[in-house]
Amino acid sequence: MNPRLTREGRGLGLALLLGSAALATPLAAQRPDPLGGFVAEALRANLGLTAERLAEQRAAAEVRVARGLFLPSLALESRYSRLEGVPNVGDFVNPAYTALNGLIGQNRFPTSLDITLPQRHDSHVELRQPLFNAGIIANYGAARSRYDGQRFGLAAAARRLAADVQTAYLTEASARRAVEIYATSLALVQENERVAGRLLAAGRATPEAVFRARADRSEIEQLLAEARQRHAAAARALNQVLRRPLEAPIAVIPDSALDLPLAIDVDSSVAHALAHREELWQLDAGIRTAEAGVRGASAAFLPSLSLAVDYGFQGRDFAFRSSQDYWVASLVVSWNLFNGGRDAARRTAADLEVDRGRTLRRDLEERIALEVHTAYDAAAVARAAIATADDRLEAARRTFQLVRRRYEEGVASPIELVDARTALTSAELNRVVTAYQYAMRYVDLERAAALRDLGLQP
Repeated sequence: MNPRLTREGRGLGLALLLGSAALATPLAAQRPDPLGGFVAEALRANLGLTAERLAEQRAAAEVRVARGLFLPSLALESRYSRLEGVPNVGDFVNPAYTALNGLIGQNRFPTSLDITLPQRHDSHVELRQPLFNAGIIANYGAARSRYDGQRFGLAAAARRLAADVQTAYLTEASARRAVEIYATSLALVQENERVAGRLLAAGRATPEAVFRARADRSEIEQLLAEARQRHAAAARALNQVLRRPLEAPIAVIPDSALDLPLAIDVDSSVAHALAHREELWQLDAGIRTAEAGVRGASAAFLPSLSLAVDYGFQGRDFAFRSSQDYWVASLVVSWNLFNGGRDAARRTAADLEVDRGRTLRRDLEERIALEVHTAYDAAAVARAAIATADDRLEAARRTFQLVRRRYEEGVASPIELVDARTALTSAELNRVVTAYQYAMRYVDLERAAALRDLGLQP
């Protein structure tokens, strides 16, 4: 196996297993990576990525096939035939030898020769060694480029999987925090219901207050059940990506660890993406494959030279005697002088494929730049929204405390209390959603700008 291919394959395999191991690029070196454990586990276990690895291994095998065309081939052939209606040299030679024997008065020449062409038995070994064949060289280059394309395709799939598993965890964590908020709200409305009953018994409230508190409790119970269902679904989805049992427990990462700094500007993000996105490397490999196709089409205009050596045995019977052996050594030149213009047409088509690849690369560069700009703006807006969500939550919390105190004193109405509690729950949910929304937008930027290093170079 080619040592370079072996090193590259092992290097990529190690990178995919470790995921967020030592980072090589300056932009990635200082980034916190709280979700790196989930990424490493997904890269190691996900079945979709395993299928991509198998495709990469197949491409590596195809490179070995192409390289094998440079090496000599050795084949053994053996044939023993029953012959009918084939020319027999004896039919032409025997009468002449009989006449000669009569002229000289001696039986010096054989008159019963039985020599057929081909002979009944032929066993030989064939050695073939290409000496010059531009088509083989071009084919090897194309196989190498296809392997590179598959290798970069594997890395691109790994980057998408890294983003998917991080988003899956953030979705699960957001749903879990929503369950916690609704559970806390349920405790509040249960206490409000108890207070309403006590106020009614003391003659300081009407039955309406009790009914309103009871309806509020029922609403929160329903919302809590729905939140638990969403959390369970999100947890199963994450476990499926990680290829765990669907009901496996999930480690909890503190919310504070997910407050990731946006320590990169948009221009640096775009430049990093254009230098490190595997899709661009994959297109570069496709362009090299097309260029190898041009060389392969051009090879049809050149002669090929090979060495052929045959050694074997021929005879009327199936035997291997020294008197029946033969050998042939040949230099074989092959040159296709004209085939109706097909070779020229193939070369034109290959040139067009190169132009197509270069056009697609320019288009992809523009789309990646747009994608990074969009992801960066979304992350910046989501991060700025966290401060606003904090202010809203603090105001809603203080308002609820004041309204609840007034309600317990019989001054505030049940409607005011319910409105204050609803506003508090909404603010708490908004704070959670905003924080996790920023984390998800950060993951989108990480993928778009290729900030996570996978240990692969073009």
